[in-house]
Parts: sequence; C-alpha cells; structure tokens
Amino acid sequence: MRRKNLSQQANELFDNFQQLTPSEFFRKNKQMLGFTGKIRSLTIVFHELITNSFDAAEEAGILPEINIELKRIDKEHYILRHSDNGPGIPEDFVMQVYCSMFAGSKFRNIQSRGQQGLGCSGCVLLSQMTTGEPARVISCYQEGDDLKGVKMKFKMDVKKNKGMLMEREDFPAEHTGVCIELQFKDVSYSMAEQGAFEYIRRTMIGNPHAKITFRDPTGHKYIFKRAANIVPILPKEVLPHPKGVSADDILFMAKHTDKRRYKSMLTSSLSRMSNKRVNEIEELTGIDMNKRPKDMTWAEAEAIVNCFKKMKFMAPPSNGLIPIGSEQIEKGMKQILKPEFIATLTRKPVTYGGGVSFIIEAGIAYGGDSGRVVNEQRKSEIMRFANRVPLTFDQGSCAITEALKSIDWKRYGIKDFDNSPVTLFVNIISTQVPYLSTGKQSVSPEPEIVHEIRQATMTLARKLQKHLRAKKAAKEKAMRSKVFEDYLPVIIEEAAKLGETAVPEYNQVLAKVTKRALAELLGEKVEEEEEEVEEEALIMEELDEFGYAVDDDHSNLKNIEEDIPEYEKEE
Repeated sequence: MRRKNLSQQANELFDNFQQLTPSEFFRKNKQMLGFTGKIRSLTIVFHELITNSFDAAEEAGILPEINIELKRIDKEHYILRHSDNGPGIPEDFVMQVYCSMFAGSKFRNIQSRGQQGLGCSGCVLLSQMTTGEPARVISCYQEGDDLKGVKMKFKMDVKKNKGMLMEREDFPAEHTGVCIELQFKDVSYSMAEQGAFEYIRRTMIGNPHAKITFRDPTGHKYIFKRAANIVPILPKEVLPHPKGVSADDILFMAKHTDKRRYKSMLTSSLSRMSNKRVNEIEELTGIDMNKRPKDMTWAEAEAIVNCFKKMKFMAPPSNGLIPIGSEQIEKGMKQILKPEFIATLTRKPVTYGGGVSFIIEAGIAYGGDSGRVVNEQRKSEIMRFANRVPLTFDQGSCAITEALKSIDWKRYGIKDFDNSPVTLFVNIISTQVPYLSTGKQSVSPEPEIVHEIRQATMTLARKLQKHLRAKKAAKEKAMRSKVFEDYLPVIIEEAAKLGETAVPEYNQVLAKVTKRALAELLGEKVEEEEEEVEEEALIMEELDEFGYAVDDDHSNLKNIEEDIPEYEKEE
C-alpha cells in the first residue's frame, strides 16, 4: 500500500514537469539580465542598444552615429526611440535579433562588447512585460546593389522564443541603419551617477570615434561629438590556450570537430599547439594520437588536460586583442572632462588563469570637469570599462574598484582622494572578461588583473604627483616673487638715501639681476633637488611594497617609470 502511495506521489510530482524556453526563463528571472531597480533597468536598456549599434557599425567599417530620444508619457512610463547608421538588419533576421534569446553572431572566442545574445531581445522582453506594447523597428539595409527598407511591428512569443509579426510594410530607404521604438514602464530616468545620461557620457570616453545625440525627457538636446575619426581595427578570433581549457572543453572539441585524428584536432583547435607538442603528450599519456576524435573518452580528455598542466607553453597570442590606445583615451577624456592634467597608458598583454590574455588600459584626469559633483562639491570618480563598455553598477565587488582603493593616494600628493577632482579610467581588454554575474557589471578580482590595474594606475599617479608638485612650487614661487617685487622699490629707495645718490629706475635695477641669480633667490635650485629626493623616496616605497630588491648604488632603479615588475624580486 505504501509503495503504491509513493508511486502516486512520484507521478503527481512529475505531472507538473515542464521545460522552459530561454525567453520564459528570463521572463521569470529578469534580474539576471540586469533589470533590477527603476534607474538601473533603463540604463541597461541604453547599454544594450548602444553596444549593439557600435558593434554593427564597426564591423561594417562605419564611424558610429546614434540618435536617442527618450520621451516621458507618464510617471515612470517612457517611449525610447533609438536609431543608428549601421549596416541595418536584413528582414529575415529582424525578429531573430530582437525576439530570440541566445541568438546572434558573437558566440566566438573573440574580443567583443557582448557575447551572450541576450541584449536586444532582453530589451524587447522588458518592454513587453511592463507595457504589453509591441516593438516597432525600421531596418534599412543593402541587398546586392539595392537599398531596401522594411517597417515591422511585432511581439515576442516567450513560449516559442521567437517573434510574432503583427504588421509589415516596405519603407523608402535613404541610407542604411536601424531604428527601434520601445515603451517601458516602472523605469526611471536620472542624471545620477548610475543613470542613462552618465552612461552615455562615459561611453564617449571609451569610444571617442562615436557620435551620440540624445534628447532627454525634458526636451533638452545633448550632442556628444566624436573626438577621433578612426574606426577601431576589428579584433580577430583567438584559439583557446592549453592552460585555459578543461577536460570537458577537450571532449566537446573532439565530438564536434571535422578532423580525423587527435593530433590534427588539437593543433587546429588550440593555440601554441604544434605537432612536436602533440608527440610529447603522446609519450607522457600513452594515448594514440592517430585515433578518431569522436572516440575520445572522458579519461583520455582528463589525461590530456593534466598533461597540459605539467608542460610549459608560450603565452597565448595577443594579436587578437585591440585596445583603445593611449592617444584615443586621452582624446576622449579631454573632450568630456577638459582637465588641467591628463595622463594615459596601455599596458603590455599578460594572462590570468594560466591561459587567458588581457590588456589593461588606464587614464587619470585632474581638475577641469574631472570627478563628479555631489552637493556642489567635486569628488573623485572611478570609470570602469570592459572591452570599451562602461560598467555602471556593482562597483563595490569589482576588481577595478578593489585595485584602485588599495592604492595609498597620499603618497602621490592627494591627501583626501574621495574629495579630490580626479577621474580614474580603467579598461580591461580580453576575449574572456571574467564577469561576476550575467549582468556583466563587475570584473572578478583575479590576482593578475588586480596587480596590472595597480601597476598601471601607480605609474600614472607618479606623473600626477609631479604635476601637483610643480603646481604647488609655481604658486609658492609666485608668492615669493610678489614679495620680492613689493619690497625691491623700498630697498632701492633706502639704499639710494644711504648712498646719497639719485633713486635709480626700478626696471634698470631688475635688468641687472641675472635670471640665474633670481632663480636662486626664489629657491628654484633647492626645489629641484628636493623633487629628486622625493621622487627617489617614492620609488623606493613602491619597490618595498612589491617586495623588490634594490642595489646599494640604486643602479637597478633605471626605467622605474615603465614597469616596477622588471626588477629582480626577492626570494
């Protein structure tokens, strides 16, 4: 009897068994797409639409130009109209792009702003969930020699993870591009640090080749002009590195390759893998490398990966990574921040996790419009980027924040970092940015990444310290010079009385004082010597912090400005 009851219970449990489509899953878990909170949800929509427009334009070799209009219908109810000058979307793919989750062209090991195929379809889903209104899209694209245009209205069928066409008509195309109109409720537009406007502002710093025109709900029109006229070089797909793959990765490659042998499968699917290396693996594992990949077992895949861990490989190739570049970052920061001081740099490629290449780019701006205004006071701000995309949320858990907050800013002449007019820019470039969540708003604090960010920022901080020191010295010199100019006429007059001579002209006396004597009088020589001592002391502090040995004669302090890790490290 009891066995029967258990059987009945099991059947009842599985009566409700069902399989969700990706669209259904994210309809119930929209927070996993980053749609949490009214301000954040709207900012994420801006983020997804802008990054997709950038990617499309750049792949077509076009300088991106985006027009955004946000119109308020009611409290927390908006119509968003977003248009670009990209290559457009062919009619057959429009609803796939905007209505199918996990559909796209970015599922490759390549540097990309987005890699999940969720962005645009996630925006349509949020619009449909909050308003019930359909999406409206106008797409103009080139087909052969003809320029075609189509106007469509559709909804997402979450049960089938695809679009439902409601209306369709031809549209007279004058140029290529896409325009999408969506309605949203329960979202909020804000000028705060995490709002949509700030997202656009930061986007322009990391993408100085773009132009964005934005009309906000009040009707105010903002034009963010491009600071550079160079379309970024397209990154190349990079093969996985042996140190960065798992047994499951190897088994997946084996089951889906078109190669006939283990040997050819490994050399064609992994970077830094030669026939010589494969022969070494064969000797160490005893696995026949002439077997068919489809016959590979889990034990063999695991043995191959364990062998990889014992072998030494060259670092993964970094030619597939395309950084923004120091010059372009500087142009972007100057255009938006108009600082009195700016310094930027791009580090050399390194790896994290044993086999994933990444590049850290950094910039520091001081004065002007640097920092952010809070209660009429300028405070410091940290601009975090990953593959040119601003990371607006989850700042506290991010590797970039952790690295920057760990620096002793007093050492560089900034006594109160939080209340200083400073903007710090950090961008991580990689084919596999280690995000902490699906929302892609914070980077995992991998030790190698934190170390590189600290190194880059400390190099820039030393340059800022020189600027601040020179600024302070110039101010003190001006004060001493003013004292000199105020009292010199009195001294001349009194000296003339004592000498019982006529009072000479002030300019004639000043002309006889040599520049060198005047400089010594104002203390410039002493200041230069003090600067050299302070700079050497700062370098010694940094070396001590990182545990590097310094020769007694300081001979290995050469090139300290370039890279501290070049010095011999203590055992």
